[in-house]
Amino acid sequence: GLASTRLVSWKHKPCPQSPLLSDIKMLDHVWLNMNLLIQMATIDVRCWSECMTLGRYQSDYDDDGEYSNATDATTESDGDNDSQDEEETTTTATRMHGCKLRPDEGLDSISSLAPGSISSNLLVGGTNTVYAWLIQWLADNLGYDVTSIVALPYDWRLSPDKMESRDGFLTLMRKKIEAAVESNGLPGIMVAHSMGNAVFRYFLEWLRVQMQHEAYERYAQQAEHAIATAAVSSHHRGPFWRGRAIYRNIVGERENNTNTAEEDEIFVDFTRAFEPDATEKSKSNHQNKENRQEDKDEANSAGSTKKYPKLWELAKMEGDSQWIDWLGKHVWTYVGLAAPLLGAPGPLRSVLSGENMGLPFTDEEARILELSFGSTSSVNPIPTKMGFCDDPDDREDSRRAKRNKSKSRKEQNRNLACLDELVSDIEARANETYNPWQDYPALRLLLKDRVDYDSAFPMIRVEREFCDESEKSPCANQTAIDFSAQDVMNGNIFDQFSNIWKEEKDPLGVKLEQLQDSWWKGNVPNMLESTPERPHIKHVVMAYGTDVPTEAGYIYKKIDRKPNRSNNTTSAEGKEAFDGVPEMHKVIWEEKHGRIIEESMPEPSTFTESILFKKKQTRRPFNSGDSSLWLHHSGDGTIPYLSLMWAHTWLLHATRAMRSTNHTMPMLEGERISNPHNALDSIKVSHRPKGGNDWIQGYGADPRVDENYDYSSRSNIGDTGTSHPHGTKYKPKMVRFQSEGKSRSTGMEYTTTVIEAIGVEHKETTRNYDILAAAFTDVLKNLNEDYGLV
Repeated sequence: GLASTRLVSWKHKPCPQSPLLSDIKMLDHVWLNMNLLIQMATIDVRCWSECMTLGRYQSDYDDDGEYSNATDATTESDGDNDSQDEEETTTTATRMHGCKLRPDEGLDSISSLAPGSISSNLLVGGTNTVYAWLIQWLADNLGYDVTSIVALPYDWRLSPDKMESRDGFLTLMRKKIEAAVESNGLPGIMVAHSMGNAVFRYFLEWLRVQMQHEAYERYAQQAEHAIATAAVSSHHRGPFWRGRAIYRNIVGERENNTNTAEEDEIFVDFTRAFEPDATEKSKSNHQNKENRQEDKDEANSAGSTKKYPKLWELAKMEGDSQWIDWLGKHVWTYVGLAAPLLGAPGPLRSVLSGENMGLPFTDEEARILELSFGSTSSVNPIPTKMGFCDDPDDREDSRRAKRNKSKSRKEQNRNLACLDELVSDIEARANETYNPWQDYPALRLLLKDRVDYDSAFPMIRVEREFCDESEKSPCANQTAIDFSAQDVMNGNIFDQFSNIWKEEKDPLGVKLEQLQDSWWKGNVPNMLESTPERPHIKHVVMAYGTDVPTEAGYIYKKIDRKPNRSNNTTSAEGKEAFDGVPEMHKVIWEEKHGRIIEESMPEPSTFTESILFKKKQTRRPFNSGDSSLWLHHSGDGTIPYLSLMWAHTWLLHATRAMRSTNHTMPMLEGERISNPHNALDSIKVSHRPKGGNDWIQGYGADPRVDENYDYSSRSNIGDTGTSHPHGTKYKPKMVRFQSEGKSRSTGMEYTTTVIEAIGVEHKETTRNYDILAAAFTDVLKNLNEDYGLV
C-alpha cells in the first residue's frame, strides 16, 4: 500500500544545512529511518524532504535539471553581456542534491519499515509493521516459508506506468509470479493491501494489453514472412494459422473444410487480405521491423494506427484468450484487504493542502513531497455513477471514452448486465412483510438509493468571501463551489483550485499534467474513469474493517479583498503576488454507524502547535445539527465505507453474466447456480457475533445499535498494542457475504466472498488474526475442494 515499502538510497546525498545532520549514504533506509525522523524534528527537515521528493515527471530529482534558489550563484549585469552572464548563471547555479531511491527487496522489505532499531519497539503495531504479522500467520497456520511466499515491493511514490517505465516493475511482477507457479506446481494466491489493490488492478489491465501486442507481433511476423516467401506449406501453422481459422469464422467460411489444398488457398487469400498498402509493401525488412517496434512502443492505445489493422483485431481476441488462460494458470485466489475500490479523498487532500502523515513536519512541507508523487492519483475518488449504464448524459460518456482512449460504460459492460437492470426484479418481491434488501444494506444503498461521494455532503467545497477593504469576515458577499468525484476524474478540480488560489509555479496545474500523462495518455485503459469489476480469477476474497472515524470530505475557505484583486496584482517589491497554499477550513468525518460530523480546523503556525491542535476535538454534527445517517457504517479510518463496500457489487457477477444479452456462446450445463431474476438469492449471509467463535446464518443485529463493537471504548485506538498482539485482545463482530457462479466461456466455477469486520482499523487488516482467519478459512476450504489439500 501507500508508504508501505522501504525505500533505499542508491546515491550519496550530502546534507549541508547543518553540521549536526548526517549525510544520506548509499543503501541507507530513507523510508522509514528513525534517525532521520529525529533529525527532521529537531534540526532540519529539508535534506530528508529533498531526498523523498520526485522531479516534475516522477523522475529522480537531479534528473530534471532543477536548481536550488541559491542567490550566491547568480550575478547581475547589463548591456551586451546579459546573454553570456545568464548562461554562466545557469551552469554555475547550485544544483539541488536529490536522491536516487529504490524499493528494498525481499519479504523483509514489506514486513516492517524500520527493522532492528528502537523504532521497531516504538512503532510496533503502528506505522512500522506492514506484512510482518500476516507472514507470521501464514507460516504458523499454513506452513508457508520463503520458498512459497513472494514479495512484490514497489516504489509507492510512483504511478503504476512509471513503476514499469523506470523500474520494470510490472514485467518483473509477471516473471516472479510465473516463476513461483512453475517452482511450486500450483497457481498462486495474490494478497494485496490498500493501494496495492489498485496496483494489482492496473497490472491486470497492463498484462491484457501486453498479451494483445505480443499476439500482434507474432501475427505480423508470420504475415510478413508469408507475404515475402509467397509459399504456404501445411506444416507451417503457428499462431498465424490459428488466426486464419478465426478469420475464416469471421468471414463465414465452412467450419468442417478438410480439403488441404482448399485450406491453403484460403490461407493465401488470408495473407493477401492483410497485406499493407503499396507504399508499405515496398519498404525493406529492416523498416518493417522498425514499424513493428513503433507499434509495440505505442502499445496501441485504442486510437493508434496499426500497420495491419485486421491482424490487430485478431490479435486482441487472441491476447484476451491468452490473458484469461494466464490468470487461470497463475492466480488461483485473490485476497484484497482494505481495498479502496472507489478511491479515497484523503490523498486528494494531501495534494490540495498537504497531510503530514504523522511525521514531524508541517502539512505545507509535506505537500511539496505529495505533489511530486504520482501515486496520489492512483486512488483518486471514482463516482459510483460510473458503474451504471443509465447516466442521462451518454454523449459525455462517449466523448470521455474517446478522449482518453478508454471504453464507455456500455462497452465495458457488454458481457455483464448493467447494475441498474437488477433493481426492478428485486423490488418486485417487496411487500408489507418482506424486505428483500434486509440482509443486504450495502447493495440497497448502491443499487436502489444510488449513494455517491456527494449524496449527503460535498466531497470538496470551497467557500469564498469577497470583502471590501475595511470589511471583516464573515463578509456579505459569499459563494460556495462544490466538487464531486467526477470533477477529480476529469481534472476540473485542479483547474478550479489553480484559478482560485494563485500559487507560484502553479503546482496544481503541474499535478493535472501528471494525471494526464500517466492516465489519460497512457497505453493502459484509464481505470480512474470506471468502477472496478470482479477480476477473472477463480476465488476472490475481499475483507475490510468498518466503523472507525474516517475523513470523507473537506471544506476550504478563501477570502478575497477587492483592492488586491482588482487593482494590485504585484507586491510592494514589484514581484507578482501569490495567495499561498489552499486553506482547509473544515474536515467532514463519517463516524461509527455512518454518523456525519464536521470538525473545524485550527490555524497552527508551527509543527508543535499542529500536534497539540490535532488532539483538540472540535467536532459537531454536520449541517447545523442535522444528525441524519447516510450509511450504516463508516470506513476503516483511511478509506470511506462507500469505497470499501463497492466489493458487494462483485457478489452479483454471476447473475449479471446470466442476464447479459450480448453473449454469443451457449449456456453451459449447470451454469444457473443463481436465479437470474433475483440477484440477491445467490448471496449467502452469515455473521460472527462480537466475542464469538461460530458463524451464524443471517446478517445479525442492525449495525446502528449498541450490540455491535464500540470502537470508541477501546483504550488503544488505532493499534492492537504490544501486550495483546494480532487482535487477540478482542474478537470483533464480522459479517460475511458469499456467492458462486460458473463461467459461460470456460465452465470454471468461481466464488466471491466479502467480509466486514466491525471496528477493525485500516492497517489492522494485515495483522488482526480474527480477520485473517476469516479470510483464509475460505482459502483453505477452496484448497480442499479444488486440489484435495488440507
